[in-house]
Amino acid sequence: MENFLSLFDFFKSKIRYIFLIYTIFTIYMNSKNCFINYVLLIFLDVILIIYSFIFLNKKQKYPFLFIIISTIVYAFIWLFGHCDNIYYFIILDDIFEIKADFKKKLLVAIHSSAFMMVTLKNLIFKNYDLHEILSSIAYSIIIYMAILFVFIFIHKFKDERDKLKILNSNLIEYSFNEREFLLSEERNRISQELHDSIGHSLMALSMNIKYLKAIKNRSNINEELDNMDKVIKESVQTLRSTVYNLKKLDECCDLKKEVYDIIKKFNRLDIVKINFDCASDIEKSTTTIKNTLIKTIKEGITNSLKHGNPTEINVTLTLVNSYIKLIIQDNGVGCQNIKPSAGLNGIKKRIEALNGKVAFESKARKGFTIETEIPGGF
Repeated sequence: MENFLSLFDFFKSKIRYIFLIYTIFTIYMNSKNCFINYVLLIFLDVILIIYSFIFLNKKQKYPFLFIIISTIVYAFIWLFGHCDNIYYFIILDDIFEIKADFKKKLLVAIHSSAFMMVTLKNLIFKNYDLHEILSSIAYSIIIYMAILFVFIFIHKFKDERDKLKILNSNLIEYSFNEREFLLSEERNRISQELHDSIGHSLMALSMNIKYLKAIKNRSNINEELDNMDKVIKESVQTLRSTVYNLKKLDECCDLKKEVYDIIKKFNRLDIVKINFDCASDIEKSTTTIKNTLIKTIKEGITNSLKHGNPTEINVTLTLVNSYIKLIIQDNGVGCQNIKPSAGLNGIKKRIEALNGKVAFESKARKGFTIETEIPGGF
């Protein structure tokens, strides 16, 4: 089903224009004897082609108005041009792209009413008898309802799939945050351990110094100095151990392994295909830079799934003139005007904190791209 939907979405825009152009040919064949009718209908069809192209590729605003105009104009062309009605059903698919239920139901009512009006007019002018008219009407209703239910099924499946994608991406995002939380908890534990052990040792040393000041017996002084030396050595050992644990916690950052683990999580859910390409020298960069890149990749993928509904995401890490360049590009729906979310703002802050640059690019129906550039830190 997923493959069918991908093919359906790919061919839908092409089929739209193919049938609008084919309509010009059918108008020419059926109306060339009436010049005014012929010119008017072809003019309307060309306007519909241009309007569809502008709406679908540039603005993506006011879909309700777009569908109303498309329905009325093509119903008129179909009525007087005696052409096929296949494009009319492509408009029906556009209706189900609208999210608001009331508008969707209203547009289906308008679309079906126009369909029946044109069908009745064509039947009446063919001089059919009553039985033939009723049979043709019943046949047209069955065909219309069958196509309607096919589109209902397709879009219901797509809506459920999109909800599942968002839910799965939220779960994976939660697992990302949980890991960050666990690392933070471990750092806090080590810090608390350092505070407790060193604090206790320093307090003991302070008391020993006060005791030394108060005693006069030389042998007792030497004994206390030995105790103080022991406490100092234990404190130094504890400090070294704590610093080592903190360093180990930070140095367990294998960028490629981390990113591949992220990809595996999404691949396991089969919700998107993620391609990853990374220059080997980037592993030599600092832990801070690698952690920032990993967080940016996580946020970029999550943002794509939440807002773009892509089937493929490409993540590329390259080294250009000592600068690390990260590109996250999807093939989702994109947008005409980018309104940075909390996630995108977080990416911008993290990259700029490392004296880097970030850019967001998108076009309607042409995916979304995040491009960052960070000084290498080698």
